[in-house]
Amino acid sequence: MTSVLDVLFLTTGLLSAVLAFLIASLMFRSFSTIRVDYLVGFPAGFSLLGLSFIFFDLSYAVPLPNTISWAPFVLGSYGFAFLAMTYFLKKRGGASSWSVRQFFSILAILAVVTVLFISGSSLPPISSFQSVEIVFRVVNLVFLGYIIFSLNQALRTEAELSNVVLGFTFLSIDQYSLLLWAIDPGFVWSLFFAQLVRVAGLVILAVFLVKGFRRM
Repeated sequence: MTSVLDVLFLTTGLLSAVLAFLIASLMFRSFSTIRVDYLVGFPAGFSLLGLSFIFFDLSYAVPLPNTISWAPFVLGSYGFAFLAMTYFLKKRGGASSWSVRQFFSILAILAVVTVLFISGSSLPPISSFQSVEIVFRVVNLVFLGYIIFSLNQALRTEAELSNVVLGFTFLSIDQYSLLLWAIDPGFVWSLFFAQLVRVAGLVILAVFLVKGFRRM
């Protein structure tokens, strides 16, 4: 790859992380204002996604130790899991505070167990060129599919969510493009296309939230 493409990749990766943390910050403000327990899944999910984008950039730029090389994939999948769980709880009427805490506690415990398992195991370092990435990308697409399905149902009563659907659709295209790259690393174009589509999706979500706060 040329140095121009390298700079493009790293720049879009950093921008993705900044946008994800911005969305997490805005959603935390929303949670602090509305005080609906299940909304905490949004800042948690986007914060994990922001970290996954940073580690993905690092894994591309420099060789990472065994445990850290799994970080972008594990963090990304748990980030989407938190978002999908949030929409699941929303469809259940927000559920009770006790149920929300139980659901998110289980996710947090699973995340810790996963990290401990990877840290204490003899698993080989993971890279974007290994087939194990395919599993993470497919799982992410399942979570995103559920999120988009939930949002499409909500569109019947909340038409303004169409921009949110578009944002998550772009994130789905990002994961699908990365899946193609994992299947065949020769599809270098899909790697950079994924980066650009991801930024577009995050921008749409961030703009939607900023406009929402201005109307409040």
